[in-house]
Amino acid sequence: MEADALVPGTFLATLEEPERAALEGLGVVRRFPRGVLLMFEQEPSERVMILLSGRVKVSRLNEEGRELLLSVRDPGDVIGELGFIDGAPRIASVTALEPVTALVFPSATFRGHLETAPRVAVALLQIIIGRFRDTTVKRSQSAVADTMARVAARILELCERYGRAAGEEIEVDMPLSQEELAAWTGSSRAGVAQSLQAMRELGWIRTERRRIVVTDPGALRARAAQRA
Repeated sequence: MEADALVPGTFLATLEEPERAALEGLGVVRRFPRGVLLMFEQEPSERVMILLSGRVKVSRLNEEGRELLLSVRDPGDVIGELGFIDGAPRIASVTALEPVTALVFPSATFRGHLETAPRVAVALLQIIIGRFRDTTVKRSQSAVADTMARVAARILELCERYGRAAGEEIEVDMPLSQEELAAWTGSSRAGVAQSLQAMRELGWIRTERRRIVVTDPGALRARAAQRA
């Protein structure tokens, strides 16, 4: 596994090379095309995956059958980790946003390895706690924010994770469609479209196919912090 291909802060990126090599020896490398479901909501939690390349979305359906996008996972991230811990059916689906390469383990194999590798187990625990904290903060922020503020916050997150500085601007290749961005913000597609249009008219962003250029990050930060 090439460490420089992993996103900093992900599970695999926090491990030493011998620890990564040990995991590689236990799993099987699989490749998946864009749009394929890697894991299904409510299926038995029999597999754990570690992303080696490509990004995925984690989502679930609400009571009305509408998709709620919970997170985007990057190369180096582990997916399916909650189910293998408690043995309960999966609470979310995982879909490839682009071609994905993943290391796949039976849940029992992954669990057995963690029992013999305490530093790796602690690294996974830290990742899970970090995700819980992040989810808690975002939920509290969304409770008091309107659609435009939520969209601004998600664009800023994409900038932090995937942005490239171009002078005073930030360019982001979008891993998400407008519908998926709506599912991530908990808004309607029309509401997201209106928010993006307003941001363009204000000169805060420019949008291209699968790309956003943030021209005024300060204005986005100020708008994301506003309460409804």
